[in-house]
Amino acid sequence: MLLQGKVAIITGAASARGIGRATALTFAQHGARVAILDLDEGGAKRAAQELGNSHIGIPCNVAERESCQEAAQQV
Repeated sequence: MLLQGKVAIITGAASARGIGRATALTFAQHGARVAILDLDEGGAKRAAQELGNSHIGIPCNVAERESCQEAAQQV
């Protein structure tokens, strides 16, 4: 597995369709533990659950430094 033992932080992957979700899925398939950061907390958590147990969804507004710092502490 290309990304085994790595953590990937993907933003904007809560939507079922789009490049963020496709990227998260690809990274997970290659062995990375994926942290999905998105404004939509519920969507981020659902997306992470769909990838599997080791992945997490975290609410985050990437336009705000404090929000990013809080999210980084959870990864």
